[in-house]
Amino acid sequence: MEITPQDVQEKQFERTKRGLDPQQVGAFLDQVAASLASRDRQIHEARTEIEALGKAVVDVRQNEEAFRLTMMAATDAKNEMLARAAESAKRIEEEARAAAELIIERARSEAKDEVEAVKRDLELLNSERDRVEATLVGSLDGRPSRHEVNGRPPLELVVDQPRHPTHEEDPGLAARVGDLRA
Repeated sequence: MEITPQDVQEKQFERTKRGLDPQQVGAFLDQVAASLASRDRQIHEARTEIEALGKAVVDVRQNEEAFRLTMMAATDAKNEMLARAAESAKRIEEEARAAAELIIERARSEAKDEVEAVKRDLELLNSERDRVEATLVGSLDGRPSRHEVNGRPPLELVVDQPRHPTHEEDPGLAARVGDLRA
């Protein structure tokens, strides 16, 4: 049974010859003592819990601060990493552009060299064509060409007897030209 301060003030004891009934007073005081002891325990437990909660609040605040500092550090690290990544990407792009320009320049140079080589080959082929034409013209006229063309001796033609054309060849062409060999 819980005893309140009001219970203590309003408690009436029966009177006996010698005053108050000692058994009732003793029983009531036992109840008061038990109730006060129970309240003291509750107060002590509440204070202990309040202290624990206060420590927990301090821990939470410290953790919040640590978390805030960690988040700031993580944000700074992220920003630094992004900046480094952007710098690295820019550097890689610049290197790639330089490499591409070098490749293009080399390709242009090689293409120019190839064009020059093709021009030289074309000149040689034209020269050879002129020599072959001069030799053929002379052969078709019945007189072999004895003069040099572009510093090279004339082509020697051997005219064989006309051979019988195969079914795959033009019979008229084979009969007219014969078999020319260089």
